[in-house]
Amino acid sequence: MIRGLVRLSSVLFLLAPYPLFPQGDAEFGAIQRRITEIFADNSKGVFRVLAAHRTYDEKGDLQNALKSGTGCFISREGHILANASVVMNSNRSWIDYRGVNYAAELVGVEPSTNLALLKASTLPGDFSFFIPEANHQLPQIGSLVVVISCPLNFDPSPSLTMVAGKETSFAQREFATTYIRINKPVNLGEGGAPVIDLNGRFLGILVASAPDVGSGYVLPARAALRVRDDLLFAGKFIKGWIGIEIGVRSTIQEGRQIYLTEIVPNSPAHIVDMRTGDVLVRMGDFPIHSISDVRNAMFFARAGQFLDIQIFRNGVLQDVTVKVTERPEEAPPTLEAQTPVDQVDPDSQETSAPKEAPS
Repeated sequence: MIRGLVRLSSVLFLLAPYPLFPQGDAEFGAIQRRITEIFADNSKGVFRVLAAHRTYDEKGDLQNALKSGTGCFISREGHILANASVVMNSNRSWIDYRGVNYAAELVGVEPSTNLALLKASTLPGDFSFFIPEANHQLPQIGSLVVVISCPLNFDPSPSLTMVAGKETSFAQREFATTYIRINKPVNLGEGGAPVIDLNGRFLGILVASAPDVGSGYVLPARAALRVRDDLLFAGKFIKGWIGIEIGVRSTIQEGRQIYLTEIVPNSPAHIVDMRTGDVLVRMGDFPIHSISDVRNAMFFARAGQFLDIQIFRNGVLQDVTVKVTERPEEAPPTLEAQTPVDQVDPDSQETSAPKEAPS
């Protein structure tokens, strides 16, 4: 690593009109100290999550399997965020906190985001916890972030990486909402790790892996908070619904437009007289420029909430307020619905699809 830094400093010296060694050394030292501080401040909130599963082999004999990942406390009461792929359908789950096992109750799972909520039955005496912010903005591409994870059987460990993208799909697979892509290969046991920016703010949870490009996907803090609240108070994630189907069209005069292709009879959108052909301009806090914007708006729309929608109809800008309801089970799949990340065996060789973070 030292040789690499020397080579980088030499290149900068040749490209710049003045020597950069003092400034570069100072900045490198500051980043190093900041990573150390972030790890010291947050490592007591990170631990290994384990779950026992009963499976059957090819002969039909009962087998016991153990899955593990990373988890973090997100409340003073001992609530835990982890990967759903680790604890879902398990017989028993617990956490390994500094070599001591603590039982953990599964509160609920949300498979489309690969997020699970647990609660520790008893608590360590010296733990810390993360606080997701409801209005936290997504980080800029190129921002440095720190991942604290428990790879394999190691204790919580920090790694420095970079935000490489903010995406709602990968390889024709749609995410439930916008994910943060980081330039970090996800190793076994790292799924569920918290991601923190250099200001010490909690950015989200590592939930999926894209091994073909050496990257991981992070569910942002705001989205994790949305899922956590539903799992905590309802035991399941409640998908918001207003009863619309949408399409995309482009004209030279108007550019790209997201418009309504169908209104479900007697749906919330039908009740407020939304019509086919209406162009979506804004839904809640989200300006609508793409189908992904609609998906994000509906992900954060809670059942019972009144959603302010701005539409363009016959050359006139109009405002309507729709009461969001829970999506009916019999409702046909639409672009409002969340499309889960493919649940692929981390050990398989299939490519071109995002995988759950390896457990």
